[in-house]
Amino acid sequence: MSEDYLYLIFCYLIFGLTLLLLIARSKNKLKTAIINLTVAGIYSGLFIYNLLFNSSYGAGLVWLVCLMFALGLHWLTNLIGLVFTFKRDRN
Repeated sequence: MSEDYLYLIFCYLIFGLTLLLLIARSKNKLKTAIINLTVAGIYSGLFIYNLLFNSSYGAGLVWLVCLMFALGLHWLTNLIGLVFTFKRDRN
């Protein structure tokens, strides 16, 4: 297994744990899960397809970085939503 795949596994693991916490604290758990997994599936499918089949001449690094950036942005959005659930419960 190459280091690229280890980085992706680590990113997906952190994203998944944050998503599980967000789903557990959400009022509408099913809606939160479906929306997040659909969005993540769409951009992950696009980037992974291009990473596997359109990665000649170093373009694979571009697809890898784009996928990691999209995962990071989605993770940050979920983290902000998770913080808001804690603030909502405190008030």
